[in-house]
Amino acid sequence: MKMSQEQIERAINKMIGIIKPNDVLSVDIEVHPLGLDEVKYEYYLNITYIVPDDSEFLRSSNMRYSDYNKMKWNKEILDNLKGYLGIDVIINSSGVSSESYHNRMENN
Repeated sequence: MKMSQEQIERAINKMIGIIKPNDVLSVDIEVHPLGLDEVKYEYYLNITYIVPDDSEFLRSSNMRYSDYNKMKWNKEILDNLKGYLGIDVIINSSGVSSESYHNRMENN
């Protein structure tokens, strides 16, 4: 059964909400189709992990630790989307943002 772009985006958001890492408050994603056909769904994702303002992932002294965790989280998202939804995803970009900065940008 072919799913619409909207259904795919809802499914991706639900899946990410379920597998969200404990240290992350929320995950903001942008979904861009790479190609849709009857058999295969492929998307680009831009991901921002929203963390508390005092998170260790925001400290410059922890950049390697933050990058490692971000790669681990990205892999978990890729594996789950492929395994449970049959969706191929390329993560175009991923980053970490503080809650206050993210909220400020959302309100502008």
